[in-house]
Amino acid sequence: MTELSDKKTRQSKILIVEDHEGIRHSVKQWLVKTFKENEIIEATTGEDAVEICKEMKPKVVVMDIKLPGINGIVATKQIKNALPDTKIIMLTIYDIPAFQTGALEAGADAFISKNDMYTKLIPTIQSLYHDEK
Repeated sequence: MTELSDKKTRQSKILIVEDHEGIRHSVKQWLVKTFKENEIIEATTGEDAVEICKEMKPKVVVMDIKLPGINGIVATKQIKNALPDTKIIMLTIYDIPAFQTGALEAGADAFISKNDMYTKLIPTIQSLYHDEK
């Protein structure tokens, strides 16, 4: 990695949006170990995710679909409207084609089933960090 990309990564934030405390905590601990130079922040609702994104401008958001209040698809659309460069990964147990279509139409950059989380989440985040879109 070049010095510039190291600096860019160090200044980056990753937001985890998950209402289930155990899952959120597990994902956070995993990301803290993998992305040591990043600030890992958390939200439990779609509304909080939108507000945190506007304030903290994370590079990547890991978003659940089923959330209290507005769901992850609605939150994704609002975040992408406000911050189109923010990369959003839908991470959900609901591996349903209609949810995937809705998430991608809302602007999600990736859709990962929680069943595939341990093989796909880290490579997807790394890919989005280096995506020059």
